Amino acid sequence: MKLTSIQISMETKKKLDQKKIHPRESYESVIMRVLENDEIPSLEEAFNLSDKIKQKRKYSTEEVIKLSHEWRNK
Repeated sequence: MKLTSIQISMETKKKLDQKKIHPRESYESVIMRVLENDEIPSLEEAFNLSDKIKQKRKYSTEEVIKLSHEWRNK
C-alpha cells in the first residue's frame, strides 16, 4: 500500500481524535470508518442522544427506534 501525507487543521485533528475508538487507533482507520459510516454516531454522540431522550420522558421501543432514525437522517 502506498502512503501519502496530508495537512489538516488542528480543529479537524481534534474532531478525528474524538472519533477514535481507542487512543492508539490510526487516523487511517478513523477516516475510513467515518467515510464508510458517516451517518452512524460516535459512542459519545449516542450516549448524549440517549441522555436527551431520558430527560424528556419515557419512550417506547418503537419511539426510540423512530427517534434514532430521524436523528441519523439529519
